[in-house]
Amino acid sequence: MDTLKKILVLLTSLAMIGLVVYVIVVSSATQPVKTEAPTRDTVRIEVPIPTEPENPLTMEPDTSSVATVPGPSARASTDTIGWMRAPKVTPEVPPLRPEQRVFPYLNPNPFFTAAAKRILPAVVSIHSTRKVKAPRGDSFHWFLPRKDNEEDDSEDEEGQEFFHPGTGSGIIIGHNGYILTNYHVVEGAQELRVKLYDKREFEARYVGGDPTTDVALIKIDAHDLPVAYIGNSDSVQIGEWVMAVGNPLNFTSTVTAGIVSAIGRDISIIDVDYRIENFIQTDAVINPGNSGGALVNLKGEVIGINTAIATRTGLYQGYGFAIPINLAKKVADDLLRYGRVRRGFLGVSIENVSDANAKGVGLPRPIGALVQGVQKGFPAEKAGIRQGDIIIAVNGREVTSVNDLQLRIAQHSPGDRVRITIWRDGRAIDLDVVLGEAPINQAQAAVPPQNEPLKYERLGLTLREITEQDMAHFNVDRGVYIARVAPGSPADVGNIFPAEILLEINGEPVNSVADFDRILSRARPGEILKMLLRTRSTVNRDRIVYVQVPED
Repeated sequence: MDTLKKILVLLTSLAMIGLVVYVIVVSSATQPVKTEAPTRDTVRIEVPIPTEPENPLTMEPDTSSVATVPGPSARASTDTIGWMRAPKVTPEVPPLRPEQRVFPYLNPNPFFTAAAKRILPAVVSIHSTRKVKAPRGDSFHWFLPRKDNEEDDSEDEEGQEFFHPGTGSGIIIGHNGYILTNYHVVEGAQELRVKLYDKREFEARYVGGDPTTDVALIKIDAHDLPVAYIGNSDSVQIGEWVMAVGNPLNFTSTVTAGIVSAIGRDISIIDVDYRIENFIQTDAVINPGNSGGALVNLKGEVIGINTAIATRTGLYQGYGFAIPINLAKKVADDLLRYGRVRRGFLGVSIENVSDANAKGVGLPRPIGALVQGVQKGFPAEKAGIRQGDIIIAVNGREVTSVNDLQLRIAQHSPGDRVRITIWRDGRAIDLDVVLGEAPINQAQAAVPPQNEPLKYERLGLTLREITEQDMAHFNVDRGVYIARVAPGSPADVGNIFPAEILLEINGEPVNSVADFDRILSRARPGEILKMLLRTRSTVNRDRIVYVQVPED
């Protein structure tokens, strides 16, 4: 009996010892890991600002640039653009501890400020006197009212053409003065003037443009300019941060931020044959004046050219659209090298693939472009592409839609050999195609020739002869067109504005620039000139102004 009691006591003791050991082990496992945080409730991660060259925007390009500039009618050129790539600098972020992975306390400000610092000096404002049409209340608008070829006989003249000063933005892409912008910013411009970030101003020359992509190239006579870094628009992803930079509503050098809302948008705003629309959509705030400005990533690299907004008010409502920079680069290089756009061409009529199309041909999902027609004798037919084929890839990259295919082909030149993957008879087939040249109407890709304006420094006026169109729109049969008024000049002080018609001076008719020369040559220093002007807004009206001839 005593032995049994001893055994029971021993077992009870062992059980108690085991329980104590278990409690100690469990308590140790649940103890919080001590950290080196400054306080018990705060976790801090220091994010170093990316190191950059002292002035990265003035770094020398990879290729040298020649100073010769082709005009709109140039056939070929040896001039080049040294497209700048940003240095590969990535902020070093310390690895996150387990307790930080749910919500990392990272400060994104250094990324935004570094990107803004890199791009701002390379974005300019563009001022022009141009012929425009009043908007008709469409859902989609250019940042400047776009041209509309339809006739409109309504009494309120909505949609009628009139002369108006315009503003837009541009991106410096060459140290020697080449600037990329939208075609609709410079289309029909009587005068182009560029203002840099450092407030210097230059007259600009039109080099060339392409209405099918809404891209244009202009040039100023300047050197050692800050140049934008160019990114890769093919790598843009939905949801990534972007910044829009430009001059909205005359607020120069404005930076706004948002994300990429969508890619590959076709909004049917370019109304010409062989148009290419594959816009990057963003919710970064953009407004009239942003047109031609830069859409950049957080490295400060240009990934798009801001072009249009979806709006019912004419102002920002959350949806902006930018031309992918890879397409714009191809257009600019063509304009500089050949004086025109040379675009690859397949020779097919296509439409988007629906879910029913995909199921009908055994395609796993609705992607690609359905070939509805093949033009005889063109590259697609020669390569063996047939009606009913679905083009699903170009050079191994998946094609998601019609505009995606158009963009991929447009980035190639005539004579390039590309591998087209088609879906036929339930399987993918690769075909090699040598691209032809798209029959773009090159006459549309040049600003219509204008009479050379004449400057009159004494009064601060730039004048040109009026055209038949001017006479019709202003309802006049004589006069001279006022292309520009210099700020602070006697004409400016006298309330003369650009895009008006000068009809008379001191009661004497002005029928031509020669008449103006003759009358002004008789004017004495200090004399007050009474001028009759025709102004066009919604209606034509005449007004009288007084301008004093300055002392010599």
